[in-house]
Amino acid sequence: MTHKPFKRFIGIDLGGGKGKKTALAVLDRSRGGVTVTALHPRPDEPPLYDAALIATVRDRAEDAMVCVDAPLTLPPCVRCDVAGCPGQESCVDAEVVTLRRLFGLGPGASGVGRRGKPAVTPYTQRATEAYLLQRRGILAREALGQGMGPLTARASHLVRALTDRFTLNDSLIEVYPRATLELLGFRDPYKKRVDKRIEILARLRDLSFAPGVWREECRRSDHVFDAVIGAYTGYLRSRDAWPVSPDVASLLPTAGWIWVPPGDMEAAATPHAAAD
Repeated sequence: MTHKPFKRFIGIDLGGGKGKKTALAVLDRSRGGVTVTALHPRPDEPPLYDAALIATVRDRAEDAMVCVDAPLTLPPCVRCDVAGCPGQESCVDAEVVTLRRLFGLGPGASGVGRRGKPAVTPYTQRATEAYLLQRRGILAREALGQGMGPLTARASHLVRALTDRFTLNDSLIEVYPRATLELLGFRDPYKKRVDKRIEILARLRDLSFAPGVWREECRRSDHVFDAVIGAYTGYLRSRDAWPVSPDVASLLPTAGWIWVPPGDMEAAATPHAAAD
């Protein structure tokens, strides 16, 4: 990971390919932080279906980091090309081994909890979701958990469509706005609380809005708000050169990773210099 000092951050709150809920925010570096310079779709624009979404990103790709609120990679079992599965207990795939370690399962352990419920399902889970839960106390959606299949499929398509311009876990990252806010100290629910969204934006002192780009759009739509926070997450990562815990660093870049503000252990374990 280069920790390039990106000048632009494109946040995408991704919805289903045939739905109308996808939102996109563009943040450009400005004196003292970043400024929201565009929000899409505007009231007079059609929904961001695939062609429009990809075109909008490409039009603003110069020196940009794209930050997507959706799984950009598949779980290890789905990516596996071994002809015959040896079973989870005997699997040597690095991400499966890490999954089991994060849940405290030793070699050969069945991983079956109370009432026979499995602790690990590497055909729906990735190590990044397990890490957020076990190390950071954040419950993230599993990449192929209930109802996530269509969204993860669309995100995978987006990665392939942008692969000539953006690199996974560098200029193209997966984010989780709710986790970003919680780890920054904003723990109150905001999805159905318009006042809370506006309050959060006002308290992010290094985030401003350009003339003609209104905070009111974030009041009207929590999807637009999440797109802004997703892009802001990318800005913080670039500004502070966020580290990855040595506990899981070997999994990158092949495995997916949800980028959130680092904890004390991560910051202390990985010396780094800010990109600015």
